[in-house]
Amino acid sequence: MATDRLSALTDEFLSTHILSEFSYRNVVRLCLLSKRWRFLWKKITFLNFYWQDFEKQKDFEINVIISNALFHLDALFHLQIVLNGPKTADLNNWIRLAAEKKVESMSLQICYRDFSMVDLGESLFRCKNLTVLKLKSINLPKVPSNFGGFQSLKTFYVFDNPNLDDATLQEFMNMCPHLQILSIRGCVGLKKLKIRASNLICVHLGFLNPNISLQMACPQLTQINLMDYGYCRGLKLLQDISRKESVKIITLHNYGTNVVNPDIPSIVVLNSFPQLEELIIHGHCFQEMISYKISETEVTEVTLSNLKIVRVHIGTQKIGQAVNFLDFLLKNSPLCAISVFLSKRRSRIMLDKLLNLEKESRLSTAIRGWSTESKAICVLCGHYRV
Repeated sequence: MATDRLSALTDEFLSTHILSEFSYRNVVRLCLLSKRWRFLWKKITFLNFYWQDFEKQKDFEINVIISNALFHLDALFHLQIVLNGPKTADLNNWIRLAAEKKVESMSLQICYRDFSMVDLGESLFRCKNLTVLKLKSINLPKVPSNFGGFQSLKTFYVFDNPNLDDATLQEFMNMCPHLQILSIRGCVGLKKLKIRASNLICVHLGFLNPNISLQMACPQLTQINLMDYGYCRGLKLLQDISRKESVKIITLHNYGTNVVNPDIPSIVVLNSFPQLEELIIHGHCFQEMISYKISETEVTEVTLSNLKIVRVHIGTQKIGQAVNFLDFLLKNSPLCAISVFLSKRRSRIMLDKLLNLEKESRLSTAIRGWSTESKAICVLCGHYRV
């Protein structure tokens, strides 16, 4: 006789590891499977609301459903709300209820039908146990004078907020003394971005004002990710970073096209990061990088003594230039791994050229990861041998 393994699971395991993975609507449906599961929804610690679950509900019904769910929960670790449309969303009441449950992670995204921004009230500052906060299309509230700060907040994301200005962001970040990960995207109202955080280790910047200036003083910063910036514009921002000694990973990602500026040095800028270990280049950024002619002065000044990994995503770029650039890095750094992603129609050409590098004994191990069935190819080259 077969054993019922599902019934053998404890209520805590069912609510924490199974039900918490579903949206709230599906959680309620699952709780109808048996009498034992009837009240398990009260014990879930991950509460997820998605707009697809409320397509047929009126605005006031959405408010009642979310408020009742938050009110009856025993405890709450993570709250995610992704809604499109409800102009009368009682967001501040939901946050107040989540704060009473001592929520630690919160992701909020509410898009009105008229594309207006959602105003977030002071109820946010009741969530003193927050470690992760993600806001999309939501205005940051003004920090109360008596607020002691988010002492536990380590990850902060703010997306698609054109109303966000420099003063508001700076005031909010001053309340996060232990922040480690910061992501700012789609906030075109920022003009002079000043980031001063002693514990910050990772920064993601993307889709900002093209002429934004960056002042960054983060002694523990190890990773920088620049999205929607051409290679030259990205280099300009990298030049503005005052403390470069701790940076180990740099990502440049752009789908648009940009004109190469010969006045901005390429490899020299990266060379100013003495601890750089990994370089990731996506899209047209790589096209600009390989199109920039490296001068003799730059070649003599290149050390890149710690660069070990290079990842490039190639679309329609010239394969020959790409291989020449990778060959240059192999000769001027202790590179031990190259990861290349490119379209299937160019995979065989790139593979043949990299195999030629391997035959010339510049690489000590063969190329791996070739697949004729996949739409993309990942080429990994082994240890560099002098």
